[in-house]
Parts: sequence; C-alpha cells; structure tokens
Amino acid sequence: MGLRNARIRAVECVLDLDVFDLRLIDALQRDSAQSREALAGAVGLSASQVARRRQTLEEAGVIRRYRAEIDPDALGLSILVYMHVKLAAHSPQNSKRFQAFVQSIAEVLEAHALTGDFDYLLKVRVGSLGDLARLVNEVLLPHESVDRVRSEIVMQTLRDDGILKIPSVVR
Repeated sequence: MGLRNARIRAVECVLDLDVFDLRLIDALQRDSAQSREALAGAVGLSASQVARRRQTLEEAGVIRRYRAEIDPDALGLSILVYMHVKLAAHSPQNSKRFQAFVQSIAEVLEAHALTGDFDYLLKVRVGSLGDLARLVNEVLLPHESVDRVRSEIVMQTLRDDGILKIPSVVR
C-alpha cells in the first residue's frame, strides 16, 4: 500500500492518510504522552500542523483513546489467563445475554467472538489460582448462557507491546 493511497475506514468517513498521518499514528501508539514539539519532530511537521492532524484523527475515530499502561504485577494481578467459552445454546438471544454478562466481569480485559469449537475467547487477569477458580466456578459456569469453559494460564509473555504495523512507516 502506497503512502499517499493509504485509506482507513473510521467511524462514518474515509480518511486519506498521507505519510505524515501515518508517522503521527505510529509515534502516538509508541508514546501518546509526547509533547507537541516532540511529535512534530518525529512527524516532520510544525507543532500546530501535528495538533490539527491529531484532532482530525481523534474526531474520525482512528485514534480511539489514550490511557496509561499499568503493570498488573504491581496490583497483584500476576496471573494472565485465556478462557475459551462455549455457549449453552446458539441463538441471538443467548449471544446477547453472554455479551452483556461479559461486560459486567471486571477481570475480563478482552472478549472476542470466535469461529471453531468455542464461541468466545476471554483474556482475564486474576491475582491467584483461587481467584481463577472462583471466576470459573462461581461466575462463568453458573451463568445460563454458558455451557463450557476451558482455561489456559500464561506461563511467560514473549511480546506484549500492542504496536500495530503502520503501512510504509520506516523505522
């Protein structure tokens, strides 16, 4: 994909992103707390131009949010678990019920609908194996929409930077 031809569908508009937009997106995803001047240097534009482009990207929904990345170990949430969930019934109502249910579970960091043997994949953080057992046995399995849960505990994380590959941005 060429730099001038990069197209992103965001919210209800299509933006034509040029090399400066792509550099800005890349710089922000690596460190969104950079000053306007630092971003301007990384992008190769003036600080005011960068601010305008940033606002456009935010309004279009290309940039969805800013947040601090917290060390889960510092909060005693050292156990990362991926949970596969199979629904008890496959109907639109049961899917909606499960989706609403997942929104209420604080330990769930991410939830994804899947193809294959299981219907959903949950990424959760807990502080102990006891917390994991309670989540599975007292929260997930008793819920009317859930048939089965399979948990996989992460032993070691090899990469977790969340950095998207931006087309044609040279690093």
